Amino acid sequence: MQNVRGYVWRNAIVSGLLCLPLLFVTQTDANAIQTAAGDGELLAGHVEKLSALSGPPATETEFAAGVYIENTLRSYGYETELLPFTYYTYRKPEVQSLNIEGWPDQQWSLQGFTYAPNGKAEGAIVACGLGTAQDYQRVDVRGKIALVERGGITYGEKVRQAAAAGAAALLIQNDRDVFVPATLGAPLDMAIPVVGISKSQGEQLRKRMRSNGEQKASLRVEGALTLRQTSYSFLGKKPATTSNRNQAVLLGARHDMVKGTPEAYDAGYGAAVMLEAARLLAEHPHDTDIYVVSFGASTAQDQGARAFVDYLEPKDRQRIIAAFVLDGLGSRKGNDLLVTPGEGSGSKLLPIRVAQENGAQYTPSLEQRTGLSQTDKILAHSGIPTALLTRTAASGATPPAAPRTIDTEPLVKAANLLVQAVGEMIDPKTPAYPVETSAAQPAGKSTDDGEESQ
Repeated sequence: MQNVRGYVWRNAIVSGLLCLPLLFVTQTDANAIQTAAGDGELLAGHVEKLSALSGPPATETEFAAGVYIENTLRSYGYETELLPFTYYTYRKPEVQSLNIEGWPDQQWSLQGFTYAPNGKAEGAIVACGLGTAQDYQRVDVRGKIALVERGGITYGEKVRQAAAAGAAALLIQNDRDVFVPATLGAPLDMAIPVVGISKSQGEQLRKRMRSNGEQKASLRVEGALTLRQTSYSFLGKKPATTSNRNQAVLLGARHDMVKGTPEAYDAGYGAAVMLEAARLLAEHPHDTDIYVVSFGASTAQDQGARAFVDYLEPKDRQRIIAAFVLDGLGSRKGNDLLVTPGEGSGSKLLPIRVAQENGAQYTPSLEQRTGLSQTDKILAHSGIPTALLTRTAASGATPPAAPRTIDTEPLVKAANLLVQAVGEMIDPKTPAYPVETSAAQPAGKSTDDGEESQ
């Protein structure tokens, strides 16, 4: 999966596996292909195939599901592109400990940091302010354990500065007693073992240092594991068939899943609706480009969506007048098709307006996002006007049905609504829509790698 030869080989294998359903699609009566209404049998077939093929991120099964989507889009006349990306996964340490000489009864509540390395250190504890480069110019921490306060710079930068100053390990005192997930942002090229302590325990330690003088400690982090993973998203493009307005509409779903979870089939449902809408839209004359994206590694903190907005050039991002993310569209009896903004402009946003006009129920936010990806929020943060189409589970509702018992009616309705909404935007007979923007945050960047994000 790391090279072109492997991609071609797997593409050939998966294409062979998929030849029967694709032949069914491409050899079906032309009038049926061009129908304006969604086809329940095709939708069920997509769900069944994707559910059988797909698996967790960065696996052969996830890749196979993506290739199925790519081949299906090709059969509908889309130009396709493979979008590989890399990301890191982290296993928490099995052991985190802090012991201070002469203070055996002290029980420490320690915080770990994603991407923190393993290591052991012994030495005197030295207070080093916020842990900036200027702070280390005033103290000697070579071979010692630096104690710094939260704030000013990111956790990752605190670790880099302590390592550059020669510290053997780092203690970060929080500004509160409640810990929230924290990360160094990425594996560091210069790192030392690091743990966090609460505000109150940090103050106790500093008081002891002032009263009793130098405090010697041992710090240990063991069992952490960082792995570099490779996954793929798949992009389909259908260029304008008439004079191009230099605008685009995007349809997005995901193709990885963790089987055995209540939400496992949501990825297959969303991707199936996306494919059916892509099939119907392909037959429409359009003066607006159509982008269809299947995101990989959605269950790994939506890495595919993050990589995609980084892949887009700013000018290409600005061309997208509306994005529709499809997720949680399974068979949930009695639940309306909802449309909600990724971020920002609420009901005034273009994709929200057109979805409402075509029958979706607007909700400013979702009370339950369990099992849903954050793709809509990531696209919106990059400035793309984005709407999420979903059917959230009501309290006590059963999870989506397994493929063999799937009710295609909700999926057909979702596909038809999407085609109607997008069809209005791309129709050469309608005037061009003004370019809008959503929320304003850097594209594709995680917001959980710095001090101020927590």
